[in-house]
Amino acid sequence: MGPPPGVPPHEMQTQMVRAPGNPAEQPTDMLSPLEGRNRAAAEPELLTHREFDDQYDDPDSAYNEPLESEAELRRKRRKKIWRRIRRTAYVFFALMLIGPIIAFFIMYQMVDVPNPAALAEKLSKTVAVQWADGSPFTTFAPGGRRTLVSYDQIPPDVLHAVYAAEDATFETNSGFDISGILRAVWKNITGNTGGGSTITQQYVKKATEDESPTLTRKATEVVKAYKMSNTMSKQDIITAYLNTIYFGRGANGIAEAAKAYFNKDLKDVTKVEAAVLAGVIQSPNRELKDASYPETRWNYVMDKMVDNKWATPEERRAAKFPTPIPIDSAQGSNTKLTPDQRLVWEAALRELDNAGITRDQIQRSGYTIKLTVDPAAQKMAGDAIDSVMNSQPEYLRQALVAVDPNTGRAIAYYGYNKENNGLDYASQSWQNPGSSFKPFDLVALLHQGKGLGEIYDGSTPRMFGSTKMSNSDGETCKVATQCTVAEAMKLSINTVFADIAFNTVGTGAVAKAAIEAGIPTNVPYNKKNVPLESSPDGGSKPNLNIAIGGDMYRARVVDMAGAYATFADGGIKRTPHLVAQVTDPSDNNKVVYDGDAEAAAKPAFNANDPGNNAMIARNVTESLLPIPASSKVPCADNRLCAGKTGTHGCPEVQGKSTRADNCAGWMVGYTPQISTAVWVGTDNNSPVKDKNGKAVYGSKLAGPIWQAFMNAYLKGKDKADFGPYQAIGKSVEDTQSSIAASRQQQQDSSQQQQSSVQQSSQPQQSSSSSSPPSSSKSHTTPPITLPGTGNPSGPGRGGGGGGGGGNNGDSGNSGG
Repeated sequence: MGPPPGVPPHEMQTQMVRAPGNPAEQPTDMLSPLEGRNRAAAEPELLTHREFDDQYDDPDSAYNEPLESEAELRRKRRKKIWRRIRRTAYVFFALMLIGPIIAFFIMYQMVDVPNPAALAEKLSKTVAVQWADGSPFTTFAPGGRRTLVSYDQIPPDVLHAVYAAEDATFETNSGFDISGILRAVWKNITGNTGGGSTITQQYVKKATEDESPTLTRKATEVVKAYKMSNTMSKQDIITAYLNTIYFGRGANGIAEAAKAYFNKDLKDVTKVEAAVLAGVIQSPNRELKDASYPETRWNYVMDKMVDNKWATPEERRAAKFPTPIPIDSAQGSNTKLTPDQRLVWEAALRELDNAGITRDQIQRSGYTIKLTVDPAAQKMAGDAIDSVMNSQPEYLRQALVAVDPNTGRAIAYYGYNKENNGLDYASQSWQNPGSSFKPFDLVALLHQGKGLGEIYDGSTPRMFGSTKMSNSDGETCKVATQCTVAEAMKLSINTVFADIAFNTVGTGAVAKAAIEAGIPTNVPYNKKNVPLESSPDGGSKPNLNIAIGGDMYRARVVDMAGAYATFADGGIKRTPHLVAQVTDPSDNNKVVYDGDAEAAAKPAFNANDPGNNAMIARNVTESLLPIPASSKVPCADNRLCAGKTGTHGCPEVQGKSTRADNCAGWMVGYTPQISTAVWVGTDNNSPVKDKNGKAVYGSKLAGPIWQAFMNAYLKGKDKADFGPYQAIGKSVEDTQSSIAASRQQQQDSSQQQQSSVQQSSQPQQSSSSSSPPSSSKSHTTPPITLPGTGNPSGPGRGGGGGGGGGNNGDSGNSGG
């Protein structure tokens, strides 16, 4: 078949191609057509060439692969997210591991370890303590009562006891203990207590005087402890530690501790005595609050010594607690102080400790401490107690606290008894206040707008629900069923105040009023601190005994002085305190602590209405003004004094006491210048009897002590008054006027009836035939006696004799 039209034959095409364009060129060889051959195979096999595909090159059909489900997509997204989280966590934990290590070695190069010699020099600073007038109370140099010892002078038993108590791995650890730190962290997380510091860390903390609870401080402490372990021997570290730490009883260092607790040289301390010394390191001042603490810690240390093979099980079983010598005999204590001064100082130290200023910090910083106690007033307190108690039985205990209502300063503080290991009866002994608690019943009543003229039934006995309440010695008002609150306060009528608490205000309101005035929110009961606004059985509100200061409703002498000071200053409450100020002489006398500022004056009863707040306090004062005189302990020179006696009746204990016995007596009273509380009682809640064997009421021993002190302190001072009195609610005068008007009305009615009878009888008398009336009996009303302010006499007559007595009823053990 020939070529298409217009196309020359193939031979001709070849010839045309071969026609030379250039005579020098060779002819071109023409390839034969690819007809009938595989075109793909004829192409060069280059990498850029794709496999021959003679199919139509359209996109894949959407139906070739199924779409992913929403669940599958979510799963992939979650997987992707978790992959990112894991990678982030890997980076984070790597930084957590590497970062602290880098920081540790950087800090290691920067920190300096404490120098024992420099610390010893610092410890030689003198601490000055002053009375309120600036005169010297005492001075002491911590280094002066610190005997430095060498490692060779420390008995092995002492070393082992300290290791057992504080750091069993001391000899082998690197200055810190990871397991101890983790254990402490876990205890903090779970709400328990316990430190994780090694002995080396403890020494660093004391040497640097940095006890702030921060992670930075703890980290720096660990680094310093590690560096110290690398640069000092273990012998040098433990020696510096035992020469530095405070053991209580004024003893600094292990050598002074041996003298303070056992009156021994350190070389003579036995293994069981060493366990006592090591045990108190953790809390050296706790013995002052808990006399059983040294023995509790001794048991712990002895057990740990057995665990670490520093004592045998046989030694442990045979060991008996070695009782330390009395605190007063301790050579390391403040021997220049009198017994009552020492208790002032110890109470001041507890106050500072609660404020975050430790005894150890005081001793190492050389602070100047100014107390609130006036030396003249303190002597007056001692003289007042001696004048009354010197002739009384020796088993009786007593305490006196006097507070300035305008500042909260305790200007006199006496709570010492040498026979009870230095127990402070002024602030460490909780006692039932008896009827001296009744002013708080009145505060609750005044909160409701009811006043001193309200009338209550003062009959005795009376039932309040299932509780029987009686008055002391059957005392009652002139008209038993018509007691005004004012008369009931003066005569200390238990049934009236029980009525107020039970039927008018509620017992919870009484507790609230007491707390407002200054009584602590919690009270110790059955070895626990329980809310004042609860009951002994765990109820949500107090029982009726709170109305008369019985049962678990107790207070300390300092609390009562402070609460009555609130009344004295027109309803302004201030916290009683013993430390006026702490300054640092090494820092331009910088004020470290201001006790007067911490007292925090504030309205007690109504913060939103100062006028009402003052009126409540003034109404309470009005009810208490007659009582010192009626109790036969008036203030001298006709000075106005307000006060209340209180008597705590004994519980009935077979062979020990009956309900007729009293176990404590109180007198609490004030002027605008001073509020004073006095308590007389016993150690074991046994009956209080005077030298004649007679039962003691509040007005019989506590009252005369109060009177002697108040007269001595106020002599020569202005006769300040309490300001004008404006009654809240119904006043006594209103009640008297109302009763008088009622009596007059009844008399007038009686006279009218008599006149009418006489007039109707005259015609009958003139007519003999008239018969007598069938009912002509005259009805007369017996006269009503106004509630008065008579002066009771003799013991047991409420305010007159201090007698108040739930002890004579079934409701409680306290009264007037």
